[in-house]
Amino acid sequence: MALAVSPNRMTLLALKRRYTISKRGLKLLKDKLEAMVKAFRDLYTEFDRERRYIEELMETFVELLNQYESETSPAVRDRIRSMQLFQVEYELSTRMVFNIKVPFLDVSLKRMEIPDLYLQTGPAFYKALSVYEELLPHLLKLASLRNALHMMSVEIEKTRRRSNALEYNVVPELERTIKWVQQYLDEMERSQTVRIMKVKSMLEKERGNE
Repeated sequence: MALAVSPNRMTLLALKRRYTISKRGLKLLKDKLEAMVKAFRDLYTEFDRERRYIEELMETFVELLNQYESETSPAVRDRIRSMQLFQVEYELSTRMVFNIKVPFLDVSLKRMEIPDLYLQTGPAFYKALSVYEELLPHLLKLASLRNALHMMSVEIEKTRRRSNALEYNVVPELERTIKWVQQYLDEMERSQTVRIMKVKSMLEKERGNE
């Protein structure tokens, strides 16, 4: 469906300018969309790598916890639950992922020194603590990556909708309207030419009859 416009030369020039800008904008959006999809895939690869590594750590952590529970008495485990085993510090940072500011939560763990704890627990407990020290930062990173993927998917969908609107609505409408205005002006020019030729012919006949 063509746009409702006045068919004149000024309108045609304005439509052609708008068409050129729309085509240029469409190309920019398509290039942006392609780059965003690539960035999304790269980010998902990082996310998947992190997820696999966490699964390995979790498997080790669970094995060590089971071993720890078999080595210690319920009373010792109750005492440990009431202790502060780590000093935890969080830091919120941002990371630019294809012009999208994504929040990332970083954590640092400092293990508290409890001298007599080793004698009551055994090596599995301390190994589990070491795995936990490594596991928690990776879990937070995984959550941040997942959030980044969500934010990127939203932005990709917005860009895709804008691109589709230009490609399948705006540009075709402009093409049809330009064609219609051009045909109208061409027809007007032909009609005017015919009228001029008729007037010229009439004038020549009048001069011939004099």
